[in-house]
Amino acid sequence: MSGNIATIITKVNKACDELDFVSARVLIETNLLKLSEAKYYRLLNTSGRVLIKHILANSNPQQDSTKLSRTDLLTIQKINEYCSDFDISMLKRTLKNAFDLVQRPDVHPLLNSDAKTILNNMGALLCAHKVH
Repeated sequence: MSGNIATIITKVNKACDELDFVSARVLIETNLLKLSEAKYYRLLNTSGRVLIKHILANSNPQQDSTKLSRTDLLTIQKINEYCSDFDISMLKRTLKNAFDLVQRPDVHPLLNSDAKTILNNMGALLCAHKVH
């Protein structure tokens, strides 16, 4: 084992033991390819192994592209308000620019019951998300 990777493993294990997961995560992310190899992975302590699994699970590039922006969240909030107030004209104006947003499967849980019912009746929700 090279001296550099041994030092990194020692630092990661020490940081995890001291519950300094921020430092451990930085070390793991900068040396992810090496530390994910089986011969080095087995040298990490339990917390280090869990942390590296978490980092690998959350490093999916497709997942980053589907995160909702602040603007998207504000739009969803406005849609919920318009549906609760039964302000259909403002809802239609908002849906002009946000039609694709309400069809995303990760947005469905963020909609209130009024929004789900109204959007479903308008045909704005995908068939898989219809309210029963």
